[in-house]
Amino acid sequence: MTKTAKITRFDPNGPNGLEVWEKMDEADLVAGDPVQRGHLYHEIEAQGYMTGVWDCTAFSTKMMPYPVDEYMYFFSGGLTMALPDGTEIPINAGDAFIIPKGFECQWIQPETVHKVFMILYGPVPEADKASLKRITVPDLSPMGAPEVTASRTDFLNAAGTMQVEVVTCGAVSRPARAISANELITVLDGTLSLNDGETTHEVTAGETVYLHQGGTVGWTTSAGTRMIVASFTQNG
Repeated sequence: MTKTAKITRFDPNGPNGLEVWEKMDEADLVAGDPVQRGHLYHEIEAQGYMTGVWDCTAFSTKMMPYPVDEYMYFFSGGLTMALPDGTEIPINAGDAFIIPKGFECQWIQPETVHKVFMILYGPVPEADKASLKRITVPDLSPMGAPEVTASRTDFLNAAGTMQVEVVTCGAVSRPARAISANELITVLDGTLSLNDGETTHEVTAGETVYLHQGGTVGWTTSAGTRMIVASFTQNG
């Protein structure tokens, strides 16, 4: 029997509300007494991988190497990422961004932030890639109106296991396909219809859905559907 992919909708507030998480290390902070809450929708401890939703009150960190590869999409709130050369990168509600592990930066958050995230801990091979030497802020503006699917890869980590793409679709239907990676999909415009062999899931603008690696799923999109897709390919 064909294995069916599991499809999980990400409620921004978790399935039963967000849980208070442990306090941040005070040694890493320069301002704030942050209270962070969240919910993990999928975690693979052996591979240092997790994805879920998070909110947190205001705080600022020291300028230091970022401890993980992390993709984020902001539901609400905003912050500034400061770099050692004095550059400041503003991030606002509706923005996505990726910080590569080891990148020197400072997180300056003057208000409560609410986000969806994908994190990868663990060792990252050395690699001379532009995406690993900067904070990546994907351009989420429309890429035209293609009749078929068009995608642009904005980030690929050094290990080649985590990537972020912006995808624009026409009114297309795609037959069931094997899910080769864990995919975190936020629909920006239009409608994404997913079928896991038993149920059809309608995902509209502003909603986030997660496809677990393994199994099959078919999908249909309305004309002009835009999505940002973060994926992690697990081993085994």
